[in-house]
Amino acid sequence: MIFLGSFVKVNETKSAVGFTHYAPFDEKDGLGKSEKELRAEGIIVESLPTPSLSDETKVPVLFVNPTTGETWFEYQDRPLTLQEQQAKKIVQLEEQLKITQDALDALLLK
Repeated sequence: MIFLGSFVKVNETKSAVGFTHYAPFDEKDGLGKSEKELRAEGIIVESLPTPSLSDETKVPVLFVNPTTGETWFEYQDRPLTLQEQQAKKIVQLEEQLKITQDALDALLLK
């Protein structure tokens, strides 16, 4: 059994799952709560769908229908790495520098 909790409500039938525990009743690594206590905090499911990881620019986000217990993944843009952020900033700065240089050249050549 898998415990899903810490939901972030999107609407009445859709919540993002904030916490997943794959062995909630394990004596050593479990959550130390009864099934009734866990069901009061979240839901318990038998299994989860397998996310497809075909696009490296996306990350799977697990969603649940809190009423039915149906689970599914939706894919969101992955945050940029530090190197990707820096490369993007360099491109922006180079574009700004070219605009500034073109404007300066136009002023000096008049």
